[in-house]
Amino acid sequence: MWLHLIVSVPVLVFFVHVPLVEALSSMAIGSLSLGILVYSVLSREYGLLVNIVSYVLSIGRAIEPADLGYTFLVIAIIISMASGYMLISSEYRRYTREVYSGDESGIPLWITVCIGTTLVLLFIYGLRLL
Repeated sequence: MWLHLIVSVPVLVFFVHVPLVEALSSMAIGSLSLGILVYSVLSREYGLLVNIVSYVLSIGRAIEPADLGYTFLVIAIIISMASGYMLISSEYRRYTREVYSGDESGIPLWITVCIGTTLVLLFIYGLRLL
């Protein structure tokens, strides 16, 4: 993930002539999506393959920032954030099951509420951009 970010931002800035802010914002989400994609393939969590859409949207937004606008980036952020939450939640359940001998309590409720509220606010912001 970090290697992708470190390599892709200078390539976009110097060779494709994308402004630094657009390249960095798009590739941060794209690199996160790529990291989740690699994890989903290696761990056989095929539900996380939805990040292909997020990766394609962030790459498209990086190459044509004026035409595609911020809506694609907001959609990519929503997909990556929801997938990241699902990934962290499943790993947290696995950790508590292994460490606490069968206790499969999930992520604390306040974290779930914060993530859910953030996703809803991003969705509303994305609708306003349309």
